[in-house]
Amino acid sequence: MIPTETLQIVRAVAHFRNFTAAAKHLHKVPSAISYTVRKLEDRLGVQLFLRDSKRVDLTPAGEHFIKHTDQLLASLDELEKSTRQLATGWEQELRIALDNVVNQGKVYDLIHDLQEVHPETELVINTEVHNGSWDALFHGRCQIVIGAPQAIPETILNQDRFAWLSMGNMTWDFVVSPNHPLASRKESLSMEELQEHRSICIQDTSRFFRQGYNLLLENQQVLLVPSFRAAIECLLRGLGATIIPSHFAKPYIAEGLLVRKEVPELHYNDGCLLAWNQENMGQGLKWVLDWLGSEIWLNKVWLQYDDQMPMGYHVP
Repeated sequence: MIPTETLQIVRAVAHFRNFTAAAKHLHKVPSAISYTVRKLEDRLGVQLFLRDSKRVDLTPAGEHFIKHTDQLLASLDELEKSTRQLATGWEQELRIALDNVVNQGKVYDLIHDLQEVHPETELVINTEVHNGSWDALFHGRCQIVIGAPQAIPETILNQDRFAWLSMGNMTWDFVVSPNHPLASRKESLSMEELQEHRSICIQDTSRFFRQGYNLLLENQQVLLVPSFRAAIECLLRGLGATIIPSHFAKPYIAEGLLVRKEVPELHYNDGCLLAWNQENMGQGLKWVLDWLGSEIWLNKVWLQYDDQMPMGYHVP
């Protein structure tokens, strides 16, 4: 049987395309890396890498080996986690995705409380945008997502391993800076007027699913940014116009830093979901779902502006 350490070494060499870089990453000397790879090639009777003075490249056999090595190591990791979960009832690791539309700061209370209850469970918190949330849930990058779009991809709907709960209604505001050309318009804005100005769009993080809604009209100039935090910074500098969740826009509108404009023809995604993978659900995921609470509480905490709440809770 090939030792796991050997698989990790070959994987590192394939990633860095260099023995020295792989050795540095693994805290080993280059000669040990080279010896391990050569020994494995001799055992298999095939050449995994083509070597020259500057870099190494995978042979077709090497490509095949690495592909299955990645799958094997992932399976071993999952076996370790599932065995521990079976013994204790608690997951070794919980991966939570926050969609970019929700207030982010409340997650720190969740982290604190879970550590108080079961510090052995490691938390991995990521942020996703629009269909990236569903993509992350479906492909195992998270076990639960807070704020997934209410339009559920058909691939998710057709599988009973996923469950979801409404987080209630959410509202959006079309906003610009006070010095933006659209700010001085007295009447409601038309889609034709929007088309003349740059739209700030949030990059959907979906890797495989169809990417979702953005305020982008035909032939319109676009500024693509990674988050609502970045979008707000661009708005404040007059670099474009866009729609943002009302719980993010409210304090900026109140201070006169942004101006809200009516656009009757615009349609918004007026709700979102708490969604999770209920397959092999352990005590950790059950605890998180209980902690997150009902639709009313989810809406109040994650989708509303509360001026009594520390500002960090509202940072997108």
